[in-house]
Amino acid sequence: MRQNLIIFAMAFGLAAQAGNVRIFSTTADGTEALKCTIQETSSTMSANRIRLVPTTEFQSMDGFGYGLTYSSCYNLMKMNPLDRHEFLRKTFSPERGFGVSYCRVSIGCSDFSSRVYTLCDTKGLGNFALQSDEKDYLIPILKEILEINPQMKIIGSPWTCPRWMKVENLNSTQPYNHWTNGHLNPQYYSDYAQYFVKFVEAFRQHGIDIYAVTPQNEPLNRGNCASLYMPWEEEAAFLKHLVPAFSKAGLKTKIYVFDHNYNYDGVASQVDYPVNVYNALDDTMEGSELVVGAAYHDYGGNVSELTDIHNQAPTKELIFTESSIGTWNDGRNLGARLLADMNNLVLSTATRYCRAVMVWNLMLDTRRGPNLDGGCTTCYGAVDISADDYHTITANSHYYIIAHASVAVQPGAVRIRTSGSTIDNVSHVAFRNPDNSYAILLVNNSSSSRTVSIFEQADAVATVTLSGKSVTSVVIGADEEPELKLGGQVMANQAWNRYTLTTELRQGQAYDQNFVDSEHWYVDPDFFLRNGEGELIFKPLSGLYTVSVDLSNQTLLVSPEEVAMSADGVGNVYVIGAANSIGKPHYGGGKEWELENAIPMARVSQKVYQLTFTVGEQLNPASVDFCFYGARAWTPQFMGTSGSAYKLSYSSKVESFYFNIGMGRQGHENGHIFLRSSSMKLTPGDTYVCTVDLTNGVGDGMVSITKQNATGVLPVDLQEQSSTAPIYNLGGQQLQQKPKKGVYLQGSKKTL
Repeated sequence: MRQNLIIFAMAFGLAAQAGNVRIFSTTADGTEALKCTIQETSSTMSANRIRLVPTTEFQSMDGFGYGLTYSSCYNLMKMNPLDRHEFLRKTFSPERGFGVSYCRVSIGCSDFSSRVYTLCDTKGLGNFALQSDEKDYLIPILKEILEINPQMKIIGSPWTCPRWMKVENLNSTQPYNHWTNGHLNPQYYSDYAQYFVKFVEAFRQHGIDIYAVTPQNEPLNRGNCASLYMPWEEEAAFLKHLVPAFSKAGLKTKIYVFDHNYNYDGVASQVDYPVNVYNALDDTMEGSELVVGAAYHDYGGNVSELTDIHNQAPTKELIFTESSIGTWNDGRNLGARLLADMNNLVLSTATRYCRAVMVWNLMLDTRRGPNLDGGCTTCYGAVDISADDYHTITANSHYYIIAHASVAVQPGAVRIRTSGSTIDNVSHVAFRNPDNSYAILLVNNSSSSRTVSIFEQADAVATVTLSGKSVTSVVIGADEEPELKLGGQVMANQAWNRYTLTTELRQGQAYDQNFVDSEHWYVDPDFFLRNGEGELIFKPLSGLYTVSVDLSNQTLLVSPEEVAMSADGVGNVYVIGAANSIGKPHYGGGKEWELENAIPMARVSQKVYQLTFTVGEQLNPASVDFCFYGARAWTPQFMGTSGSAYKLSYSSKVESFYFNIGMGRQGHENGHIFLRSSSMKLTPGDTYVCTVDLTNGVGDGMVSITKQNATGVLPVDLQEQSSTAPIYNLGGQQLQQKPKKGVYLQGSKKTL
């Protein structure tokens, strides 16, 4: 099942506080999507029990993450900056997001790059240079993520060396000027080692540390859009140059060998590839401590290979660096993929000593791109973004499983043993976090719900109900929710990171608050104005209001007390729109004409209501269709329908050349606001104020939309009559003909 408009629950931070249990759940049918609930521990036990045994420790965890390809960054850069920042914060923030802590990038091109290239396509290392893919896409996105999560780890892998370094085979050493296949010429081992050094140093110059590298992505894959064949003997020989080069350059970047499938792509001589590399290296070699372990993919073989390699080299680390979903495995079907991916990619790897788990593309578009011929043209992203609006996001299984792991298991957590009764169709793994909270990841593979008690001590039991066919993350000992205050009043914690306060608010009064802490917050501009003192100044008429704060989305929205609309125009006015038309805090949302999306207008004076929206943020630049309701219900509607007492006057005015109000002709319903032309697009960033004036009562209302302009320039409005020629309004002066473009002087004001 596809999940439009990801329902996010965000971590506000975890600390060991006995009694607090945080539960995140996602169901295969999509009815729960990272849903979070909070409860207290008790001494009550269910029949199904998992006992935590923290005295038995296994590997520590570095984190969970996604591949950050050019394609992912391209799609992210196409988003509205506020939308992008919100998505990245929700994904990567350890305080207000899921805390995803690892990214994988390509060194040069991958199969999701703008073109096939390396960072030194002209012979000679003097020609090494970052390309547009890095400078214009990857680095800006990495910087934005690192501002959100400065501790994020980055691992880099090349798809190929520069072609001038390739030979057909090591026997003939004939040059091999091709992007795919070929071997690294031993003559260039030292040069290629310096290529890696230059890559790490180039990113450091941009303030980005590369935590680790692998010498070659899929070294036994001769295909792809770009590749290099590197059997274990050749990787070991190259490492004898790469490792000292890192050490001499003062780099602490870790090196993971192999980076390919469990079955070594069916090449018998390459079985135990990592162990063979370890054995070929001299432990006394300068920098030998940098070769810390091996990386694996799952496109072939069995995950049990991880246990075999660990048993042969128990002092070396293991990480899992790539898996994909696509058309071949029904990758957009959450019902088909969620449980399988959580079991196979997270639980099965973590229980076999992997310190990190990563999947491939963070974000692709709905056309599965951009991508390159020869690479994967059938892959989906962890999330897919609409190629039509670069706003509507669909979360797939890979997003959910990495988010589930990251939100519970902190970097530095240690996997611990569990004991207890076997629970039918429930798989799990447990960790102790650095703050001494416990994280447990569970999969209920049954269609029936299961109640499970998790505990270390019998007087602190977390009893959790697992929905049928679900993934659940449990944090025991999570910190308490912060105390939010507005005007000295404590807000009620309605759900994790969600707070409300219903109180009397007075027009013009400034209210202290302790939660709006960055410029990225959306504070409803119709209700509150932020001043330089960190206070919120209330704008509408005094009355009873409910203030809603969502720390995860960093939004503050306000609803007035529900008052039935009276005939003289006193009450509530709401706005509802078509899909992707209008909304707060961002436009559209992919839901159409749903009552829960009704936007309350602020009553700025008696019988006058106001709504402010910014194009590209609360209003779609090219698809506008919304209308007004006199209550938070389908009736009464200000649509001018026959026999209705609630309607907007035919002389209602909207801004000239941009908006129109429907009057039952040209396919537009009465009372609907729409763009004058189907080819018209509004300018993103422009702000408009919509006013509904019911001074003359509900049967003779007027709607106007004016462009906000700091210079005081008056808008040109159009008043459209039902049976007469248009009357153009020039700053209050009515004209029978459309005014020419230019500046008109009216008193001391200029009118465009």
